Amino acid sequence: MISQFGKRREYRFTSKSRSPKGIMSTVCAGISVAGLVAVLAKVIKNGGQAGERMGAAGFVAFVFCFAGLALGILALMEKDKFEFFPRLGFILSVLSAVAWSFVLYAGLLAGL
Repeated sequence: MISQFGKRREYRFTSKSRSPKGIMSTVCAGISVAGLVAVLAKVIKNGGQAGERMGAAGFVAFVFCFAGLALGILALMEKDKFEFFPRLGFILSVLSAVAWSFVLYAGLLAGL
């Protein structure tokens, strides 16, 4: 007789669903992180010189960062939703905001 200890079948029935705001938060945060990487790579390639185009791209990515942050907070407040995407979007947005803050601070110090 073969016994299978610890291999019980468990079924979970839930009414939870994915949060569209959480998914959009993750997408916005991903765009912001991709923009950060692209802008930093281009600025480093140009020897530290950033033109108007890089500034505009950085500003748009910075706005996406705060949009992801707001959507992540709204998605975390929703009831009966899975929390993976809202948490991922919120964490990526916070990390992106911190990174953009360092970039802006370094730019201000370089201009002095």
